[in-house]
Amino acid sequence: MVERIMDPNNIRADHLERYNFACKKLKELTTPNNILDIGCGIGYGAVIMHNVMSSQIDCLDKSKEAHNVFEESFSHTKEKVNYIVEDFTKLEPRLLRPAYDGVVSFEFIEHIPPDLAQSVFDLAAKKSKVFIASSPNERVRPHQLPPVNEFHYKHYTPEEFKEMGTQAGFTDVDFYCQTNGAVYQVRPGLEGGKFMIGVFTK
Repeated sequence: MVERIMDPNNIRADHLERYNFACKKLKELTTPNNILDIGCGIGYGAVIMHNVMSSQIDCLDKSKEAHNVFEESFSHTKEKVNYIVEDFTKLEPRLLRPAYDGVVSFEFIEHIPPDLAQSVFDLAAKKSKVFIASSPNERVRPHQLPPVNEFHYKHYTPEEFKEMGTQAGFTDVDFYCQTNGAVYQVRPGLEGGKFMIGVFTK
C-alpha cells in the first residue's frame, strides 16, 4: 500500500509546512545537531531540516524508487543527509546513531499497518527525548468517511497517539493541527484540524 510524493517540484504546501514547524520546535526544545526522519519518502523533508537547522540528518525509507528520486534531486546534500534504504522494522543497529537530538515522522504512520504504529514510537523513544509525528485526526477526518483514501490503513485519534507515546516512554505531548490542505498553517490545539501533529517529549 503506497501513496508517495515522487515529484520534488510538486510537494503540497501543508506537507512542507509540517517540516518547517518541526524545525521551529526542534530549535526550541533541543540543539538539533543530529535528527532522524522515519518514513522520509523522497527525502524533501530531510533536506528542509538540513537547510533550516544545518543539522546532520539520517532519513529512513524502504523504497528504492523514492531513494532514486532523492539521488537525482538532492545529491548535493549527501554529505549532510544520509538516506538509509531499509525497512524500519528490520534495521541493523549499526545503521543508526546511538542517539539523536530529535526524531520526526510525517505522512507515514497512517500508511503502515496499525500493528506497526507502536514500533515507530518505540524507535523514536529509544533514540531521542523529542519526537514529532503527524496523522489525520480520526475525530475530524474519519478514515471511513467517503472518499476513503485507499492508501491509508488508519487515522488516529489524539487519545491513541498519546497512548502510543506514553507506552513508548514519552511523558508529555503537546498537540498542534492544520485545518486542511488549503489552510495549512500549523496552530496550537486540535479543534477543527484535519491533520494533527504531536510533539512528544520526556
